[in-house]
Amino acid sequence: MSEKLYDAKDVIRCCYKLSDTDIDCLFKLIELNKPVTSDELSQIMKVSKTTVENSLKKLIDSGLVIRSKSEDKKIGRPKYYYSIVENIVNKIREDLLNCSKKMQLSL
Repeated sequence: MSEKLYDAKDVIRCCYKLSDTDIDCLFKLIELNKPVTSDELSQIMKVSKTTVENSLKKLIDSGLVIRSKSEDKKIGRPKYYYSIVENIVNKIREDLLNCSKKMQLSL
């Protein structure tokens, strides 16, 4: 993981209005660098599946994570995989710049 990205953890948390768990999910997905299910992520992070799914929803809403449906399973509930968006560092950089501009305008 980019050290600069890790150093900006608090700024990212503030800009996107994320909790510590949300940030941990995001950074774990960046570290894994592959699509994972919410079950897999909850086991890796040692937190409940519901907690992970709530964080993933916030990360999707923030445009940092994407959800894709597995094509494997034909019967039963679909299986979803979560992964970071392409060029996440650039996206975060742009979003942080926009966030900074908004803060400057409000002062």
